[in-house]
This record gives sequence, structure tokens and C-alpha cells, in this order.
Amino acid sequence: MPRIRTRNGRHTAEVRYKGVVIAQTFHSKTAADVWGKKVEVAIEAGKWPDPDLIPPHLRGKWGLVEAEAAPIDDSQPHPGWTLDQALDHYLRTVTEGKKGYQQEKTRIAWWRRQDLAAKRLDEVTPEDIQAHVGRRMAEGRASSTVRNEVFLISGLYEVARERPTQNGWGLTDLVNPAPLVRLPEPPAPRKRRLEDAEHDDGQGEEVRMLDAVRAGADGEEMALVCILALDTGMRLSELLDIRVGQIKRTRGGRYIQRPDSKNGHARKVVLTSRAAATLDTLLAALPKDAAKDRRLFTLDANQVDYRWRSARKAAGVIGLHFHDLRHEGLSRMAEKGLTIGELAEQSGHRTAQVLLRYVNAKVSEVAKKLG
Repeated sequence: MPRIRTRNGRHTAEVRYKGVVIAQTFHSKTAADVWGKKVEVAIEAGKWPDPDLIPPHLRGKWGLVEAEAAPIDDSQPHPGWTLDQALDHYLRTVTEGKKGYQQEKTRIAWWRRQDLAAKRLDEVTPEDIQAHVGRRMAEGRASSTVRNEVFLISGLYEVARERPTQNGWGLTDLVNPAPLVRLPEPPAPRKRRLEDAEHDDGQGEEVRMLDAVRAGADGEEMALVCILALDTGMRLSELLDIRVGQIKRTRGGRYIQRPDSKNGHARKVVLTSRAAATLDTLLAALPKDAAKDRRLFTLDANQVDYRWRSARKAAGVIGLHFHDLRHEGLSRMAEKGLTIGELAEQSGHRTAQVLLRYVNAKVSEVAKKLG
């Protein structure tokens, strides 16, 4: 039986042969034991040294001469690519076609700065990813952040494993290390609603935030983004992508014709009178002959996020995310009596289960209905 030594989470199998210790280290004890038994079988069969059981860098020690390997085309994906190379290729060939391009681009840039990015694709182990999870959670990162970081790596490996005919890289023997990783539990859905006039000045959070936003950089444009988020329930990415030609008018009212949503489906977002007035303000600031595909807003998502955080601090509002305005808007629509179908058309959700995470009733409203 091979002898297994364990140290620092690694397992070394040892087999004696003519007074010499044959050894190799593995990430799992099972792999070490399997290798050791194969070495013993090869010795008993008189087939030692067996080149299939000896790492390339040790074959010279046993008098095994390596045949000159064919040069590898490093411009094309192969298992010997580093994770950094694979991430760069994934960014250019996969990420750039996604709706969440900017967010994933930032996540990829972060991964490429980590030590793990220097490892070969075929050498990244579940233990490596698990160590990353533990480290990030110890840093106080949100479980959703850590999960998304691992999902990115898993997605890369799955694309790499797919055949070229399925838009993959053809590395079918590559093993995805992510499925064996224990991930932190996903966070509970947020239920943050804007508070009414409970502040010392008698103003609710909506008024205070809009005042603080207007007092900051790009104040008027930021205020219009916030108002539209509250009155339409649209995602920030959708709001910032509204084009001149998407604003429609009918006898029954006005709406925004979204060509697609996060889930890939087109929809009509009906406008309140305040939302319609907001769009009129934006349109009035553009040339009369503005192109149909011209965006109404000049801000990007990072600018909105930074300005929102600054305004929140100035207003003394705690724990209110910009995305909570979407929750608030959809909850207000539900309180006005919109059906699930009507809410789904506004929000872009395809299932009632997901939509209901965004709709949170206020205790005061429920109390009124209960009497």
C-alpha cells in the first residue's frame, strides 16, 4: 500500500522502489492513493518507470527522454492558458455581447488582478475557489458579490468546455472546479421602502433625497433619473438607455417602447403624468432634429451610483440603494391596484414569483385595507 502524508491540505503519495522513494503530491487524498496504487501495479508488472505516471519535470530523473512536443498556438484557447489569458479572451468573445457588459467587465478586471489568475486553467482546483470564497467572506463582502464572482469563473469554464459548434472553445476535457465549491447562502430579497415624513424636518425620504440629489453634481439630470425610476419601475440600465424614438404617444396616454429587457423581451412601459413631464423636460433640452437613437441621459451607471451615494450621505438617509427606487415604484403601482400582468409589463419580469420579490406592501396601507 502506498504511504500517504498530509500537510497543509496537500496529500503526498510515497512508494519505495529499490531503495528510492517515488513520490507525488495531490490536492485530494483519493487522487494520491489512486496514483500510488498505479505505481505499485507498474512496479509489480515490471513496467517501471512508467512515463504516464511521472510528471514531465521528473521524467529526466528516470532516464525518460521526452519527444519534442509540437509547438502550441498560444493565440487559441488551450488548457495551458492562464486564467488571466482565459478571462481576457472571455471578455472579448463572450462578455462584450451581454447586456450586463460593464458590470461583468469590472468583475473580470478584478479577477485578473488576483494571484489565482496566474494559474493554468487545468490547474485551478475547487480548493482554490473555496479559499477565495472564504477569504472574501472574511473581508465582509456580500454573499451576492461572492456568488457572482464564482459564477463568472464557472461560466468561463463552461464556455471553454463547449464544442466550437456550440460557440465554445472546444476544451472538452477541461474540468470546471466551481460546481464543487460550497457557496454562501444568497441574501434575502430586499424589502426597503421609502419612509414617509418621519424626519425632524417633517419631510419623507423621497423629498430629502431629491433635494440632496439636486444640490449635487449633475443635479437636475440626477433628479430626473430618480423620478423616472420611481414612476416607471424601470431598471437603471434601461433608464439610461432611453432613446428619443422610444417615447410614444397614443390617445390613451404615453409610454416608452423598450426594444428588449434584461430577459430579452420587448415591452411597453406606461408613463404617469409626472414621468411624462420628466421626459418632456429631457426632450426640450435636445435639438429639435435629434436622431431617433439619441439617448436622453448623458450620465452612466457609475456616475449615477457615485452621485446617489453622495446625496444619500448629505440627506442623512441610511441604507437606501438606487435600485430600491424600482422596488418602491412597483410597490406603489401594486397599491394602486395594478394586476400582476400589468405590473409584469411595467417591470419586465417574466414570472410572478420574481415580480413579487419587488412588491412590498407598507404596514400602513395594509392596516387601512383591514380597517
